[in-house]
Amino acid sequence: MNQDQNAYKINVKGLRLYAYHGVHPEENKLGQEFEIDLVLSVVRPSTMDDRLDHVLSYWDAMTTIKKVFTGKTFKLLENAAQTILESLSEYPQIKHAEINLKKLTPPIPVTVDFVGVIMEKSY
Repeated sequence: MNQDQNAYKINVKGLRLYAYHGVHPEENKLGQEFEIDLVLSVVRPSTMDDRLDHVLSYWDAMTTIKKVFTGKTFKLLENAAQTILESLSEYPQIKHAEINLKKLTPPIPVTVDFVGVIMEKSY
């Protein structure tokens, strides 16, 4: 959508949510913090009149993401990311979404900043 004059992108960096995802029982019991980066390509209204009801409310989109991500336990990051992408289909203004879902403290025997998955979906 970069070439489209009638589109723009909403960029969300560092959405932090606490949840109980993972394949290990300790992760499901104790939980941990996750981070989500999201880029949403959305349709630009024909007139920019400074009215929220004419654009995608990122507040509403973040509320949906939080509800979906914390509403159930996922074993796999891939499944969690895909479920978030599917939930965004309720917003007709979104034409494409990219999510970067990060597990900040993975239970692995090496030190990393995070592990994660990046997925995209066109609507």
